[in-house]
Amino acid sequence: MKHIKARDYAIAVLAGESGLRIDEIANLEISQDLLFESKKLQTRNAKAMKGSGKRSRPTIFTPLTRDTIRYYLEHHRPNIPGADRSDLLFITRTGKMMTYGALNRLIKNMVKCAQKNGFPVAGHFSWHWFRRIFATRFIERFPDRMHVLINLLGHVSPNTVHKYIHHSEAWSERRMQETLERINTDGYSLDF
Repeated sequence: MKHIKARDYAIAVLAGESGLRIDEIANLEISQDLLFESKKLQTRNAKAMKGSGKRSRPTIFTPLTRDTIRYYLEHHRPNIPGADRSDLLFITRTGKMMTYGALNRLIKNMVKCAQKNGFPVAGHFSWHWFRRIFATRFIERFPDRMHVLINLLGHVSPNTVHKYIHHSEAWSERRMQETLERINTDGYSLDF
């Protein structure tokens, strides 16, 4: 079970650090999609855009994700039966592609485990929340890079991406205070 638990942990890290959809993660292939040297991930199974079919796109491969995936590949994936017959990054206990249903059961079990151990995780937490977390963290760190975030998430419109961003009250309060202080310090006026 430790190899499966390591797989599950690696999936969660990848989901939170990359902004990829869970079906995109399920389809990642080791030899084609993990670009360690260029520090990028790519998905070749991105969601269709306006009926144009699947399209490839790159996303970031953070140091945490790279280290987690390297460790998983070296110490755990080889011990999952059928690993030598598949190039998929994440496989089932029998070496097959993980299904959407299995991945949803996995996140539900993770949520139950977190709640049981005192972590305040909402019962409706899903894989898609990882995309929201990624989008929010990205834009809070790089507020002037909305165009980059749009591309990383595979969207075409900022309107869609704005639905993903949910700043905490604490973050919003800090930004408001910083703005007010700057207005007072710089003598900035809102007069038109």
